[in-house]
Amino acid sequence: MTLPDETLRRAQAVLAAPEADFLTLAQLGGLDIARHFRGADLRDVDFGTDSLAGVVLHEADLRGANLSRARGLTGAMFEGAVADERTVWPPGFHAVREGWAEEWGQDGYGPWASFSVTDGTGRPVAQLLRWCPPGRFLMGSPEDEKGRRGNEGPRHEVVFARGFWMFETAVRQELWQAVMGDNPSSFKGAMLPVTNVSWEDARRFVERLNAAKPGLWADLPSEAQWEYACRAGTETAYSFGALVGAEQVRFGQRRNDGPVPVGSLPANGWGLYEMHGNVYEWCIDMWHDNYEGAPADGSAWIDGGAAYHVFRGGSWFSGARYVRAAYRFRFVPGSRFVSLGLRCARVQ
Repeated sequence: MTLPDETLRRAQAVLAAPEADFLTLAQLGGLDIARHFRGADLRDVDFGTDSLAGVVLHEADLRGANLSRARGLTGAMFEGAVADERTVWPPGFHAVREGWAEEWGQDGYGPWASFSVTDGTGRPVAQLLRWCPPGRFLMGSPEDEKGRRGNEGPRHEVVFARGFWMFETAVRQELWQAVMGDNPSSFKGAMLPVTNVSWEDARRFVERLNAAKPGLWADLPSEAQWEYACRAGTETAYSFGALVGAEQVRFGQRRNDGPVPVGSLPANGWGLYEMHGNVYEWCIDMWHDNYEGAPADGSAWIDGGAAYHVFRGGSWFSGARYVRAAYRFRFVPGSRFVSLGLRCARVQ
C-alpha cells in the first residue's frame, strides 16, 4: 500500500513532536478542530495549556477530561457535550450538561443544573443544584470566634481536588412527597423544608431518588462538603460576615413560629440558600468529638466514631452561636426532630 505524500508528511510531523499538546498534534494530523471534535470521544484527555479558542466540542464525550489549564473556553463550544464528576474544569467554569440534568446553565453565582421527579399527580417537581468548585478551605472555627465550641477544632485545611454539586436548598416537602409518598413535617407547606426526618429516613430518601434518577448519585454531604459549601470561600463565622441579622438568617425565633419557605432569604456566594438557620441538615459522617485525624480530602469520616451522625446549620429557633458555619452536633440515626431536615450533594 502506498500512502499519499501528504499523509506521510503529517505522520512524520506527529512523530517529530511527541511533546506537543493535544490540539497541536490533532492539527498536525490534519484534523479540522472546528469540525472533527463534534461528537468526539475525548474521555480522559488532558488538554494541558492549549487554547481552545475556535474549537467546537458539541456533543463530545468529556468524561474524565482535564480542562483545568485550558484557555479560551466559552459555554457555546460545549453545546450538548457530556461530562461527569471526573471532568476537571478551570476554577469557576462548568458549562457542560451532566447526564442526569434536564436543564443547566450559568449565572452570577456560577454553574447550575436541575432535574425533576414526577409526583403522584403526574406533575414534575424540580430541584436545582449549584456547583461548588475545587479548592481548599480551613474547616472548623478559630479559637477566638465568639460562640465557639471545643468540638469545632482543631482548625485544619481540607482540599477538594474536584468540585461537586449541592442542592440549592434544603429538601422541600413537595420533593420529599414526590419521592417518598408521605410528609412527616410538623409545619406543612410545599415549599417549606421537610422536617422530622431521621438520618435513616434521609438515606432511604436518597436511595429512592437515585433509583428514580439514574446517574444522579445523590447522598447526604460529608461534613467537609457541607461546611465548604456553607462558607462559599469565606472564613468568617457566617458566610455573610462576622454577624448576621433576621434579614439574612432565620434564627432566634419561637419554636412555634416554624421555618420559612426554602429560597426565601439571601443566598451565599455560591447560590446556596438557608445554609445558616431555618432547619438543621444531616451529614453522612459519624460523630467525632474533635477533628484530630479527620480526612483532609473532603471525604466523609465514617470510621472510628461514636454511634451518632452529624447535623449542621442551626434552625429557626436556634441562637446565633448555633447557626455559625462551624457549628456541629449529633443525634442517633433514628432521631426525628421538628427542626431537623436534609440537603443533598452529588457524590460517587
